Amino acid sequence: MEHIAIIGSGFCGTALAIQLLRTAQGPLRLSLINRSGRLARGLAYGTRSASHILNVPAERMSLSPDQPSDFLEFARKQMPEAQPGDFLPRRFYGDYLQDRLGHAIAEAAPGMRFSSLCQQVLELSDQGDHLRLRLDDGQPLDSRKVIIATGNFSPATPGPLKSLENTPQYLRDPWTAGALERIPSDANVLLLGTGLTMYDMALALQDQGHSGPLLALSRRALLPHAHRDNASHPMLPALPDAFLAQMGLNERLRGLRRLIRQAAEDGHDWRDVIAALRPATPHFWQAMNDRERSRFLRHLQAYWDVHRHRAAPPVAQRISELRDSGQLHVQAGRVLAAKASDNGIDLQIRHRGAKQSQQHRFDYLINCTGPCTNLRAVNEPLLSGLLDRGVIRQDRQGLGLDTDDGFRLLDASGEANPNLYLLSPMLRASHWEATAVPELRGHAARLAELLLA
Repeated sequence: MEHIAIIGSGFCGTALAIQLLRTAQGPLRLSLINRSGRLARGLAYGTRSASHILNVPAERMSLSPDQPSDFLEFARKQMPEAQPGDFLPRRFYGDYLQDRLGHAIAEAAPGMRFSSLCQQVLELSDQGDHLRLRLDDGQPLDSRKVIIATGNFSPATPGPLKSLENTPQYLRDPWTAGALERIPSDANVLLLGTGLTMYDMALALQDQGHSGPLLALSRRALLPHAHRDNASHPMLPALPDAFLAQMGLNERLRGLRRLIRQAAEDGHDWRDVIAALRPATPHFWQAMNDRERSRFLRHLQAYWDVHRHRAAPPVAQRISELRDSGQLHVQAGRVLAAKASDNGIDLQIRHRGAKQSQQHRFDYLINCTGPCTNLRAVNEPLLSGLLDRGVIRQDRQGLGLDTDDGFRLLDASGEANPNLYLLSPMLRASHWEATAVPELRGHAARLAELLLA
């Protein structure tokens, strides 16, 4: 019997398992492996905070694009007043994935065998016609095809903060259970980073009654823009053929600005242009050479991210109120050095535009820099071992792992492994758009089709 093993049971692993269970007709053994034992949760949907809400409207969060109301119908069992354009609590989505996985298991075709393994995969080796996984209980698991579906990794500690690694007042991974609970309500807190993670942490602190000052710091102090009210369904502008043609990065940027100006004259919001770009951005990314990709990441990514990865309107409103009240300040600058003391954390910060650094003291520092993409810096024995042996390779920009058009992982020489696949945000290396449900569910559906072909 053919055996497919999926490593990781967050959104990607769960979505792929559901697709395989729904569509496989012949005998198939399917294993979903996750070290935490929590199915359909992962980092994004494991939170139970009511302030942590989805950044995509409910009508665009269904597992299947041909059933756009599926998630909304599920959410209405807990929130009957939910509307298609609402941004709902993330915990609903974890519940939804778990429910749909249960249904897919129960309704699978005869001959389907599904198992969930609470294990960590420590090593993977090629046995010719199949792959062998070594689990942390010491037992081997053989599989014809293996899919790495691990999600986002914890933030890395920036170089100037290395001395704080073992300091209790430094929260390297803000998503660790109970991490924020030990912060006193009157503590002076630095939030390092001004993206969506900072929004989550600031609101979580507010929820637990925090009254002390909050400073959010990043090199440019750019904040995510807000989604607009999604009660209406605007028509997206068409991208002209000239804009879809091959062109350099500078020309593409000028063309995008022209598109936004023209769209505004036609009554569109700039968000409509960004939405219209989403299907085309993988094509643009793949057309760039390494030099252009590096230029984009160095100079433009921060601006792209705040326009593309927007905050839900209620979240943006609460952040605005925190700033208006004077509790939350946002500043541009960078940390040059850090030192732990008995009274907190001392930082040398050079604010943007200043020639000299200044010393600041904080009671706590929360790392809000976002997921680490440097696989050499994450604590993942499986990936480290595969990289060391040249079985897989990281892309030159350090965004993820290199794959071919069929999601097969490439080795150090560029050859595709016929039995080893990738479905995770690490697909950014090849597709760029590989972080949100609308794109990842499409990748899951295509990969399931390839695996069953």
